[in-house]
Amino acid sequence: MLEHKLLDSVVDSGLKVSYENLVQSDFLLPIKVTEFYMKKVKEEIDAIGKDGPLYKSVIPTDDRIYLKANKESRDYVEEKKHMPIENCNYIIRKYNDRLVFLTTTSCVSHCQYCFRTYNLAEEVKNKYSSTIDEKLESLCKFLNLNEQINEVILSGGDPLTIQASYLEKIFKKITQQNIKNIRLHSRAIIYDPSILDDEMIYVLSKYNVRVVLHINHPYEICDSVEEKIKLMCNNKIRLYSQFPLLRGINDNYIVLKKLLTKMDELNIRPISIFIPDPIVYGASFRINYKRILQIINQLNWNTPSWINSTRFVMDTTIGKVRCENIVKWDKNCITFARDGKEIDYYDLDEQLDIQTDISKLLWKV
Repeated sequence: MLEHKLLDSVVDSGLKVSYENLVQSDFLLPIKVTEFYMKKVKEEIDAIGKDGPLYKSVIPTDDRIYLKANKESRDYVEEKKHMPIENCNYIIRKYNDRLVFLTTTSCVSHCQYCFRTYNLAEEVKNKYSSTIDEKLESLCKFLNLNEQINEVILSGGDPLTIQASYLEKIFKKITQQNIKNIRLHSRAIIYDPSILDDEMIYVLSKYNVRVVLHINHPYEICDSVEEKIKLMCNNKIRLYSQFPLLRGINDNYIVLKKLLTKMDELNIRPISIFIPDPIVYGASFRINYKRILQIINQLNWNTPSWINSTRFVMDTTIGKVRCENIVKWDKNCITFARDGKEIDYYDLDEQLDIQTDISKLLWKV
């Protein structure tokens, strides 16, 4: 991780103190950035100053702390509501045929836009003591009692912060429960490609794991990242992508087009682009829904089907929903329906949604 002097050189001292106070009092994650990613941030600062897309991804801004929207929630998707085992905070089951296994609270770096900020910070502060072995034992017992589950999704934190030998143990135990589909979500390759060493790639390939990469901006795919992606493909690892639509980071169809095109060239199959959750301290990344629809249409109208087939979705407590699921729109309250259930989403006020200049989002000549 970065030395304090290097971090202090890019973060305003007053803002840093205010943010660190919120880390202690209001369950935010501390600033954590790898040297690998910070080199990109410093290159961006030299080109356009602070508050560019890469900077905003990992460094707090004034808006991150002070911009507020109506009806914000700590946990919009209500994770605890979908934890089927009492006093077990690492198994989430929202759908009948699959579940999420939260393997760790650790991340390679901390994303400022993280939708699990409160949950992760709460878990770290409460120092939940379950070991990976204990978690794995609970998971296997649950899978044994619920034979309709056919996919286990590893998330966290970032599962790739776990040693390859331990990941192999997890994969082996899961497959012994007759689970044929294992999926792993990670942003590690963006923050530190060296994590994907030969041993890690071998283990992922051996167990035929679907790896979903969270890449939010085309500048995150540098030569080092691209090299690892190609190595994973050469080892027949199936690569997918999910990422959020974030104001100040990728809120323009031109950026999305560039990113999706690059991923297609690297044999990464995009699954979904997520609408940000209306969470506390998340307003600076959110986009008004009318502009979201505009971005969707622009992408659809200006790209071929192998680009614009990517779904725009929002995760909710009743499951993932899309614009087709809107049943009511009353000013700032948008109601989505799925499987006979309804959920209200409170939109970001239009006056708070200042569109980011494309020259700032794509600052490289």
